Amino acid sequence: MDCNRRKFLQVVAGSVVVGGGLTCVAGLAQGKNNLVRPPGALTEPDFLARCQRCLRCVDACQPAALSVAHLGDGLGNVGTPVLALDKCIRCMDCVRVCPSGALSKVSEDDLCMGVAVISKDACLTYLNKRRCRNCVSACRKRKAITLEKRRWPVVDAEKCNGCGDCLKRCPEVDKGAIYLDLSKIKRFDPPKERVLGSLESRTEEIPQPTFREWFDKRMETLSQVYGLKK
Repeated sequence: MDCNRRKFLQVVAGSVVVGGGLTCVAGLAQGKNNLVRPPGALTEPDFLARCQRCLRCVDACQPAALSVAHLGDGLGNVGTPVLALDKCIRCMDCVRVCPSGALSKVSEDDLCMGVAVISKDACLTYLNKRRCRNCVSACRKRKAITLEKRRWPVVDAEKCNGCGDCLKRCPEVDKGAIYLDLSKIKRFDPPKERVLGSLESRTEEIPQPTFREWFDKRMETLSQVYGLKK
């Protein structure tokens, strides 16, 4: 996104924030502290201090896994990116375009977006309804889920990185047979020495849609985020 587009977006977003803030400022200053951040995010205080609210990460996210925090999330969080784990494909484009260092430049192998937990009260195998191995098949890359006694699925928390592949394959995920323990999400400390440089040296260029495509999508997103469109 070029500078003109970004300035336009910030003006629109700022107008919406100010307009809404006049009627619901009280009680929102502290904000939520349990928002799920993009991959590679620094620990929350450092993330909030460094995030420029530029929305480059949101623009770069092709699966639309990133949305924008709104007033209901607290004034301190407004404009920061929030991740929908079920949509994230860990392409790391958001990390590559972050100019501020709020998203640490780490590899996918260093990520942990939570740890999968199998609920014995909802899992078909544990309920003796049928022998389901979908989660085991989905986790062949990391082998974090294995079968105990060739029947019972068990998660190895040391190997699980919260990729969510098992959730996508589980036939009972809506009933909570598998869920992610979000308290295990790995956040990163800022580097001890912050190397300053030009914006171009700290980011990678990600192909962008046309201005019309970007404009239509962004206005729809902002309208939904700030409650202007149902």
